[in-house]
Amino acid sequence: MPQKVNIKTIAELSGVSVATVSRIINQNGRFSAETEARVRKVMDDLHYYPNTVAKSLRQKHSMVIGILVPDITNSHFSRLILEIQNYLFTFGYSVLICNTNEDNTLEKQHLDALISQRVSGILCLTGNRCVINGSIPVVYLDRRPQGYKDNEDCLVESDNMTGGRLAALSLLEAGCKNIAVLYAKDVDINHQMRFESAVSVLKEHGMKADVISIDRVSAPLATAAVKQLVQKNPTIDGLVCTGDLLAVGAFLGLLELGIPVPGKIKLTGYDDSPLAGVYNPSITSIHQDAKSMSQSAVDMLLQMVGGEQVPHNHVVLPVRLIERETTRG
Repeated sequence: MPQKVNIKTIAELSGVSVATVSRIINQNGRFSAETEARVRKVMDDLHYYPNTVAKSLRQKHSMVIGILVPDITNSHFSRLILEIQNYLFTFGYSVLICNTNEDNTLEKQHLDALISQRVSGILCLTGNRCVINGSIPVVYLDRRPQGYKDNEDCLVESDNMTGGRLAALSLLEAGCKNIAVLYAKDVDINHQMRFESAVSVLKEHGMKADVISIDRVSAPLATAAVKQLVQKNPTIDGLVCTGDLLAVGAFLGLLELGIPVPGKIKLTGYDDSPLAGVYNPSITSIHQDAKSMSQSAVDMLLQMVGGEQVPHNHVVLPVRLIERETTRG
């Protein structure tokens, strides 16, 4: 009968104590990288997998992090989730991804399910507040929660105000004289901040911006809105879009009207999604560092899970302009 492989077996074959193996599995306490590599090799060779179910019952929570995402088909959120999942895996955590589809009722159901699963913590990307009475640590990522409190909530975001400013300045530097701003209202504060910042820059340069607002992040809605605006004001020569999907929709609308980009109208997007780089013409966009955002949020959350004091509960990461064809020429 084959010998049962357990933590004691791993310790004996690795030449370390049971306590050391336990520290490596649980990723707490002190051990060297060399020791961890030796122990993990033995575990891999013997196909040994720690009993996370038993562990979760002892600890009253699982080695699982819940993620609430508003739209997993949006490439910006997909990139964030991929980075989160990869980084959490290095700490021995799995993830439960809950797509809310911007539906508050569905989000509440997902939140209840995550709580019942005894997740260790929650990363919330939806912009809604997770009301769970402090029983589970929560970090808000990318979108600020409604009623955000800087001294209470844990938040990682990029510098949306600077991003909106850079987008508007890029069009001014490209020689645009009549610039419009397209944003998705009532979706989240990010689009609002980008919009307000861009309008403020234009005002500083003595320019009143035409404003196009749509109800949600949607390429078809952006297409229809831009067509309506340009037909109403044919002097528009620049367009700031607060998201790459909106920029694609705007471009399609201009294409349908026979208006060349960037020949007659130049435009910018936001998020620097893969779509921006491969589109023809390629779209000038504001780059957000998805990897840094995700890792900062995970680090913050795991500190909370471990009962540690979070040194900085609000992290704002820099953005930069990626100039491409839609603002050239």
